[in-house]
Amino acid sequence: MERMSFDTTSFPIEMEELVIGYRNAPPLNSPFSGRFEGAGIHLVAGRNGSGKSTLIRTLAGLQAPVSGRILWGRDDLSFVSSKERGEGMAFMASTPPRTSGLRVVEVLELMQPTIEFRDKMLQQVGAQEWLDRRLSSLSDGQAQRVMLARALLQNTPWIALDEPTAFLDAPSRTAMWKTLLELSESGVGLILASHDFGFLEGKSALSSVHAIASSGWLPLDRFGQASDWETCF
Repeated sequence: MERMSFDTTSFPIEMEELVIGYRNAPPLNSPFSGRFEGAGIHLVAGRNGSGKSTLIRTLAGLQAPVSGRILWGRDDLSFVSSKERGEGMAFMASTPPRTSGLRVVEVLELMQPTIEFRDKMLQQVGAQEWLDRRLSSLSDGQAQRVMLARALLQNTPWIALDEPTAFLDAPSRTAMWKTLLELSESGVGLILASHDFGFLEGKSALSSVHAIASSGWLPLDRFGQASDWETCF
């Protein structure tokens, strides 16, 4: 995939004694520290309720940590402006906003891209034929491809993805994983939470695997087998 060049090694994401959760609720984890660095896919695994989705949102600056801090390079994310956050990391939710009534072209125009760049991103995710359709008329897999194109239009060095294949059928899941692998090989860093990680086993684009386990933040062997990863959390 063609993409503007970013050096993600100069923009690592670091967690320092991080605790995630929600106001007036028990924290989801004991403090942990870790680091994401470099292009490729960085997988976050764990059981239901372990905090994977919350971590992804926290890393993207969409909610504040309970305690500890996140560093984007040398900058504490708590002091990074919303504009700068939008330039550093895009976010893709597990479910696209299907009730807005917007057409695909209107969803993408919210990012104010040039027509050339918009069409290039649509082509990269295989969504160029749906430009005039309403998002609500697309299948789950088609809508997720549109939202991936929207994330790409931010042209960020990092994309955070929360369960990108969660509600897709088998062919759509395979297509999405192939697209994400192609994207990761073009220089972008993808941090994604997923239960559906068997497709990543043995892939060279897989840069790191971590689990949120009862014992804390657990680095796993990225060259290992998916079945072995599952036994660790």
